[in-house]
Amino acid sequence: MRGDRRRAIGLSESIRQQRRELLEMSLQQARNFSEAKREIQTGSPQPIAPAPVHQNDPVVVQHQNDDREVVSTPKKDTIRMGKPHVVIVGADKGGVGKTFVSRAVLDYFKAQGVDARAFDTQQPDGNLKRFHPEQTQIVDLSKSDDQIVVFDSVPKFDVTVIDIQAGLLTPTLTLLSEIGFLDMVKDGKLDITVLHVIGSTVQSLNEIAGTAKILDGSRHFIVTNHTNDAAFFSGINGVTTDALKAGSALIDIPKMDERATEYVEAAATSFASYAKTGDSLVMKGKVGKWLKDVFAQFDAAKLNIK
Repeated sequence: MRGDRRRAIGLSESIRQQRRELLEMSLQQARNFSEAKREIQTGSPQPIAPAPVHQNDPVVVQHQNDDREVVSTPKKDTIRMGKPHVVIVGADKGGVGKTFVSRAVLDYFKAQGVDARAFDTQQPDGNLKRFHPEQTQIVDLSKSDDQIVVFDSVPKFDVTVIDIQAGLLTPTLTLLSEIGFLDMVKDGKLDITVLHVIGSTVQSLNEIAGTAKILDGSRHFIVTNHTNDAAFFSGINGVTTDALKAGSALIDIPKMDERATEYVEAAATSFASYAKTGDSLVMKGKVGKWLKDVFAQFDAAKLNIK
């Protein structure tokens, strides 16, 4: 059975070892670059640079030819993370709103000033890419070439968000174990967070324990997404209480107003973008309030590892 699974994934033992060595080399190069940069900044005298501008401090610009002063606010600084962070949003069961959660995750990291890129595994057209086209690439994680595209490039980015197609969560986590990613988490070389989106059925809940066993050492957040189910978990609260103990923490995504959801879908834009530039004042307010509540959940779970 194990040999069949490896052949299906398309990786031999030697290729997995080479891939892990290349990744570790990339991580070491990134650390060496950061250390060299700090030495340059703190070593030999450098030309005096302007005082750093804080994120929220206004800048006063004096014109040369007159006495006018123009006050402008600088753009928010980009936060550089200490280690590469892979965020996997998925479930083995379909119809639980995984992409809905992924869209909120990308908005969250952008609001935090974090450089995040995303992969959409929904073949062939993708859904996440429709709302975040500039930072999202469609891939097929059942193919070795696309696995290389996603995981070999992890050290180059602060955050990699992967929206996992239904049914592929367990195979993807098994792949991460086989190529050494989960061992690298234990060694402190990268961070992996799984947002395990569950539905309101016992079948969905039964996934949790098996996923938790694979993710020993990584963060495993259970996400209850109320978006598609107003009567979420009705009647099976005893089952959910026991099942949720297997995760690192619980993230509870509130239900968005159905009309607001339709307006965002029609606009084919991100939640954050619609909250700022949407065509309805009422719907902009509802989307903005929902996103604020979701961000509070992510903050409480410390989704952004600084």
